[in-house]
Order: sequence, then structure tokens, then C-alpha cells
Amino acid sequence: MRIIGRIADGATEIKARLILLKGMENSVVAEDLVLIKNGGEDKPVNQILGVLREGLGKNEFLSYTSYRPEVAYLRHGGEPSGVREVYSFAIETIGVITDEGIEPNRTIIQPRSPVYLLEDKDNPLEWVARGHEVIWSDAYVEGHPSWKVPFDKTFLPYHVGVYGSTGCGKSWFTRYILIPLYRRAGYKVLVLDWSGTDYAPLLEDDKVIRLSEVALDEESILSYFQDKTFGFGRNDVIRDCFDEFLEGWTAKV
Repeated sequence: MRIIGRIADGATEIKARLILLKGMENSVVAEDLVLIKNGGEDKPVNQILGVLREGLGKNEFLSYTSYRPEVAYLRHGGEPSGVREVYSFAIETIGVITDEGIEPNRTIIQPRSPVYLLEDKDNPLEWVARGHEVIWSDAYVEGHPSWKVPFDKTFLPYHVGVYGSTGCGKSWFTRYILIPLYRRAGYKVLVLDWSGTDYAPLLEDDKVIRLSEVALDEESILSYFQDKTFGFGRNDVIRDCFDEFLEGWTAKV
């Protein structure tokens, strides 16, 4: 890891502002993971993992709210001075690094604390995995193929939701990350591909079962709903509507 700047004033326990060292604005970018040695390099109070957000460049000569000689010079084609430029990022804390993994930070982040950019050899996800029984997925942090994302085995049996807008890659993530992960953990996976376009084309024919092969007959479906709704609330109109909808169900699927 290498030092890239220090904490500015106004820091809290969950958020701080990083002032970059000269020249670092050309290489440090948003979403980079950083390490804060809170309180100083030699005897830090704790070490905090964080992520960079909200980059900001300031030049007091170029304030757009007041008319200054430097602004007039710029408007007539001149190149203003950059000697008073300051570049910074907001740091959102992920947590304190402990022997048991990552814990919430409750200590004020001290101004002047050094901030380090994590490089390939400084895998922060190994800190995250401490104290947990994990399985390593094929997913990794962008730009760092060796930083594989761990999943806590304790929570694998829980419900998992994959949400996002159309085209963001939900099916890709499920097919190439989640399914291999669950199979590696010893689970078998049943995929219900309603449209038949997201997963079925990627599987061999002997692993695909059409819905029509497992579709129930009309009477079985009607009986199931009738049982679950206590006879459709004794409402014959609703029952007749269901009956009408289910006519020819096998042909529909």
C-alpha cells in the first residue's frame, strides 16, 4: 500500500474527507479502497477500511460566484494558476479491521491521519473473511482479479434476491456467479426460467424440462386454490371465474 493523502477537518466516525497529496489526483479514483491509520502511522488508535466517493477539485482563484482578476484572465484565453488547487475525496467507512473481521467504527476519525491506497497484494477481502467460515466466489472487485468476494456459509441457505433495472446483468450474475457458488457449496440448483430465454439456452437439453411436462391438470389446480382460499370464501362467482380461466390450461403452457 502507498500513502495518498491525509484526513481533513470535520471527520466523523462514519465519514471523512481525504486531501490528496500533489499529483495523486491523476491516479486515485472513486471506488478505490483505502486504509486509514486513525491517529497516526506509528501508534494508530485503529485501522479503518473505507471506500472513496464524491471527488472534488477546488481552486480559490476560479470561484464562479465572484469576479476576480484570475477569472477575467481565464475568460480572455489565459491559463490561470494552479498553485492553490486542492483535490479531495469523501471516504465512507466500511469498518474497523479486527482479528474477527470487520466491525463498525465508533471512534472519531482524527484529522491528519494518513490514508493509504490498497494495492493488489493488500487484499482487503481477506480481512473481511476473518473469523467466518466462507466460500470464495468467482466474483472480484473491479480492477483486482485476485480480490475474490467471500460469502459467509452461514447465510447461504437464506433467501437471496438479485434486483436491478432491465439489462443490468441480473441473469448473468445469477448464471455465472450465484449458481456456481451454490454448487461449490454442495447445493443442487433448480432454475425456474419462465420465459425460457435467460437460462434454458445455456444448458444442455437433458438438463431442461419444459413446463408443459410438469403442468398440472385443470382440476388439480382448481382444487389447490379452493383449498387455500377456503372454498373461494364460499363465493361461486370467483370460483366460476377461476374455472373459466383454467379451461385449456395444459394447451396454454
